[in-house]
Parts: sequence; C-alpha cells; structure tokens
Amino acid sequence: MQQKIKSGKIFVTGFFLFLGLFSCKTNTPELKDKAGALIQADNLYTNQTSDNDSLVNYSIYLPSGYNGKVALPVVFFFDPKGNGTLPLSNYKELANKFGYILVGSNLIKNGLPATYTSALFEALLNEVRSRFLIDEKRMFTSGFSGGAKLAILFAQQYPEIIGVAACGASLPLMSNHEPTYYYVGIVGDKDFNYLESYQTFSVFDQKGYDYTSVVFNGDHKWPPLASFESAFTGFEIYSIKTERTSKNDAWLNKLWNQMQDSILAQENRGDYFSQQQTLRQALRWFYGLKSIKDLRQQEIRVQNHPDFINRVNKKQRLIKKEVSLRSEFIRAIEQRDLDWWRSEVENIRKTITNEDLEVALVSERLLNYISMASYMLTKTDLDDGKLDEAYKKIQIYQMVDPENPDAYLMAARYFMLMEDTEAMGANFDKAKMLGFTYFETYKKESSWRLLIEAAEKSR
Repeated sequence: MQQKIKSGKIFVTGFFLFLGLFSCKTNTPELKDKAGALIQADNLYTNQTSDNDSLVNYSIYLPSGYNGKVALPVVFFFDPKGNGTLPLSNYKELANKFGYILVGSNLIKNGLPATYTSALFEALLNEVRSRFLIDEKRMFTSGFSGGAKLAILFAQQYPEIIGVAACGASLPLMSNHEPTYYYVGIVGDKDFNYLESYQTFSVFDQKGYDYTSVVFNGDHKWPPLASFESAFTGFEIYSIKTERTSKNDAWLNKLWNQMQDSILAQENRGDYFSQQQTLRQALRWFYGLKSIKDLRQQEIRVQNHPDFINRVNKKQRLIKKEVSLRSEFIRAIEQRDLDWWRSEVENIRKTITNEDLEVALVSERLLNYISMASYMLTKTDLDDGKLDEAYKKIQIYQMVDPENPDAYLMAARYFMLMEDTEAMGANFDKAKMLGFTYFETYKKESSWRLLIEAAEKSR
C-alpha cells in the first residue's frame, strides 16, 4: 500500500525488514532533501516529477544509511519499458547492504530517438543532483535489454559515469575499443542475448580488461538478487582500486574466503569450467589488493585439466552450431510454411529435455531467439501494413512462445486492423490473462493506443 506525501510529490512504500550492513534507527531526526521536502530513508519514492522540467519522471530508493549529510553512490536504472520502479524494488535490499541510492527512470525506454533519450538522462541527472546528496565520484548506470544499451551509451557520453551493469545485453564491440568505465555484464544462460554477452566476455578476457561477468540460471529478464549483488561488488572493488572510497579489509577478506570456498566446492564436484570462471573473476577482483600468485597457478592447472579442455571445445562447437541455426531460422520465418515450423518446434522442444545440459541450453536459447525475432518482424510488418506476412509470423510467435502475452497482443493488433472485433478482444483478453499490464506505457505509442482503446471499448 502506498501513501502520497504532497511535499516533493513523493509516494512512500511500506516498511520492510532491513538486512544490510547498517542498522535501522528509531526516533530519527527530521530529514529533508535539498529542495526542503520531507523524506525518509529506507523508502521507495515513485513518480517523482519536477516543477521546472517536464522531462523528469523517476522513482528513487533512499537506503537506510541516507542521512542527508554523507554523500552516497548512486545507480541509475533503465528498464526497456520505462518501469523505473521495477529494478528498485528488485534490488533495494542490496542498496541497503552496500549503501547506494537507486534511481529508475520512468521515461527512458526502448524506441525513443537518441537525442531525446540523451535529453531525458541529462534532465534526470540534474534533478537528482539538485535534490539528493550523491557521491559525484561514484555514479553508475544499469539497464536491462535495450535499457542496458542505453546505460552503456550514457556512460560513453558522460565521463562522470564510472561504471555500468549491463543485463541481458552486451557492450557493442568496436575494434581497439576499451571502455573508459568499469563494465559488469550479467546474462541468463537461456537468454537469446547470451551469445553476444559471451563474445564480449571472451574479448575482454583476451585483452586483459578488468570487468565483472555473471551468468545466471534463467532467460531474458532482470537478474535475480544474488546475481546482481556481483554488480555492486564489482562497483565497490573498482571504487577501492581507483581510490574513490576507502579500502574495507574486513569486507574484502570475507569476499576472498567466500570465493575460495566456491572454488574448492567446484573442484570437489568436478566442475572445472565453473571453477575456472570463479578463479578468473577472483583474479580480476583481487588484482592489486591481495597476493594472487596461488590463484594464477591454480587457474593454469585447471586449464590444463582434460575435462576442462573437453568442455571448452564442446562449448565452442555448440556455439558455432547455434550461430548457424539462428541464421537459418531467421530465413525460415520468411521462407518456410507453418507445417515445417510445427515439426521443427517439436524437435527443438524434445532436445530441451536432453540430459546434456549444454545441448538443452542451446535449444532453449534458440526458441527464445525465434520468439524475439518473431516479435520484431511481426511489429515491422504491422507497422508497414503487411498484414498477411504479419499473421504468419504471429502464428510462429505463438507456436514457439505460447505463454508470452506479447504474442497475443500482436494478434489483437492484427485483428483490430482486420476489423475483427471479436478476435481482437479474445486475443487482448489472453494477453491480459498471461500478465500484460503495461497499459499506460503502451498507450503513449499511437499504434498500441488505438488497440488498447478499441479493446477496452469492445468490452
């Protein structure tokens, strides 16, 4: 339940149990932002606006340690659908643990012109600086999917952004391009963008860049809490190495011991590939902070182990095959009929149950890739008025991703253009049943606004 506070146009969420590094205090003194509005630490504020700038609408989470006297680091989040509250709700526990302010834009999203997007970020940055006490030396960005690419873009445009956590999308690779900021890449092992993230990690390793990589068990979504904690860990270590914050030996020792335990556990169960990944991350994190000679020797031993060599070779073969199949499936969306697709999708689903996890993951990523491609190609056809081509792609979309509400939203839009009110309403209802809730966001786009208004009117 949310309670609106007029001063400062702030919405406050209910209290939740603080589990971080700082303890909650009762009878805290009155706290105000720089504009004089009453605020509270350990609260999520939504729909923040500015009386002076229409380009401002955001959510902000102030951690328990915020007191208006000590400047805290800040992470700016970008959701592809402009839901600034979502990542803040996901990661506010980490904000408390590490002592970070979290800001989520409600206006920056996929599909906006580049100059307008940059103007929105400029306005957001100025607004947050003017209202809250932030550490100007420790400002970071993060985003998911298209939002990740925007987070990277802003770090490239603004030198004061010193780090990026890119989730479900990778850094655009350019020849001889070394990031001027700290990079964290997080991706699910079933994500259709896994390959581009994996390529980025490989290039960074080859060039010897300092970065953080995380692969979690999941598909294309904001990472789970435990995975995103590595982003904050990477930010903290980078801040220590660049002398933007003081060295916390107790915290570093605890992290070191946890990683040593993980390395040993991975070795005991014979998972040499994961062990090598953990060793490599430990080497990157602790370079210059601890003696890592033993870690280097341990990594060399793992890399020479026959099981590790076989796993790497197999992974490379599967990735090569996956790249080839992705190209074939893109062509097949245009060229193959629905009977072919039914047979092919059935075959892919069978391999998902394969006892070989690597083979199963390739199949899941391929289905997710076809789903994404179907969405993009269908939207293009609908925008261009190519209704026959769009309808075929919609059927493929629903075939490969039957629980995705967007597949039925696309169908609803198709039937609206075909003036089939009954079919439009049925597919719109199916989209809602499967979890479509972005009504206000979609209403801001003319093509979707017509659909939502027509569907609501038909009901």
